Amino acid sequence: MIQLYSGSGSQEVEVLDETLSDQDWAATRSTVVRRLESRKGGRQAAELLASIPFELRNGTNGFNDEFLILYYKCPVDRYTELAETYEENNLKHEYCQIAEAMNEARYSVRFIVLDLDPESGPAPVATPTLTTRSDSVERALADAEELIYSQGAASGVDRVHTALHGYLKGIAEQASIQFPDDAGITTLFKLLRKSHPALRVPEPRAGDIDLVIRSLSTILDALNPIRNKASRAHPTDAVLQEPEAMLVINSVRTLLHYLDAKLR
Repeated sequence: MIQLYSGSGSQEVEVLDETLSDQDWAATRSTVVRRLESRKGGRQAAELLASIPFELRNGTNGFNDEFLILYYKCPVDRYTELAETYEENNLKHEYCQIAEAMNEARYSVRFIVLDLDPESGPAPVATPTLTTRSDSVERALADAEELIYSQGAASGVDRVHTALHGYLKGIAEQASIQFPDDAGITTLFKLLRKSHPALRVPEPRAGDIDLVIRSLSTILDALNPIRNKASRAHPTDAVLQEPEAMLVINSVRTLLHYLDAKLR
């Protein structure tokens, strides 16, 4: 959830039911849009309120405060687009104008928020809770989770790459498997498959499962150039689109789930 505007007091937000009927809210929003358009410097704020399908919702928090929220639960592509536009164009003032105009219309808005609709696309592979624990790996996975939902999946690719690299190094060190100081994820994965006893593939269908794992090795070979040349790890205009970035992230998470299950 991204807060485009927040008033004073606790920043905790729990979104509740709609405040007005669809008809009453449409009339109220139209009035507020016209009010903003009539003001000097208010046109962009008016366009935002008119173009984004916000709902007027009741809200609360752990202190049992009651307040109003302008709330939009949106698909992932729209979520990312609006978040990037907010940051790139520094729209904090415009959303503040919207809140002020709503307050003047006797609807005291404390927050304006974007929320991600989890049903707008395929459910992502869950971030694993790893048995082989490492502060740096867990922090990288948590960073990736936050970046995916605040800035889009392309921003999370670098952090899942870091998490996987750190995790593979940690497994090798625990098993006393020697590896070069500059070993990348492809080298580490091959060494682990060859030398770690827990990663041997049992019957039935060991050959077929081994083929699946070798296919995952091919994916790992592609992660370095993707991370270095098509993620937000480095400045570039050639950034992965959302579906492809989530494919990369889901592939890494799937591999982490498998390895962790084998090592339990």
